[in-house]
Amino acid sequence: MKRRITLSIALALSVLVSLTISDSTAKAEPPQRFRAQTGIVPLGRGQQLRVAIVDYIDEDDVGVTFRRTEYTQSVCSGGFCRLAVTSETTSDPIMLMRGEAASIVVNPTNRDNIYVSAVVLSNSRKAKVTAMVVDTSTQKVVAFANTTFDDQAVQ
Repeated sequence: MKRRITLSIALALSVLVSLTISDSTAKAEPPQRFRAQTGIVPLGRGQQLRVAIVDYIDEDDVGVTFRRTEYTQSVCSGGFCRLAVTSETTSDPIMLMRGEAASIVVNPTNRDNIYVSAVVLSNSRKAKVTAMVVDTSTQKVVAFANTTFDDQAVQ
């Protein structure tokens, strides 16, 4: 009888201890990344898309990655056209210090029916992103937009 009580107490203590022991390694959350994107932009001959990000909000270590995609027009039916991805490039991560900027220029390789898009991934929602379409022969800005980061962090 005494042995059964001792065994029961030992079993109860081992269950209690196993419930209270926490994982000893700290699991850090992955850093948040935010996305700003231009959407698909049609470019004419002699035009390019320029996208820039600047950290003038006094944040340290703003990480940036650029992604650019080129599309070509495929099948059209009833006024609707399908676009096919012809090229996609992602930059290596870039670390911006306080007051620094980075940019990407999307120069289409194919000149007929060209559509492009650019995406900026960053760990800072506060950095500012601008996008513009530029006429390469005159260097005049054809279109300009301030792009904001999405409210949701991306994986």
